[in-house]
Amino acid sequence: MSEDAKVPNTLPGTCLPWEQVIKDYGSPAGDESLIKDQWEQLDAFAYLYLWWWVQR
Repeated sequence: MSEDAKVPNTLPGTCLPWEQVIKDYGSPAGDESLIKDQWEQLDAFAYLYLWWWVQR
């Protein structure tokens, strides 16, 4: 497996952590705490959705 293809260590309940989003796209122009909170909620929902499909 190449170094680029490795999945970063993530906490349970997350698909793409905020730190990775900032690293890939840079800091947002607006209120970072507001955007971070919304991202974490969306990411948690995506994780639950994927977990639900795997457990079917």
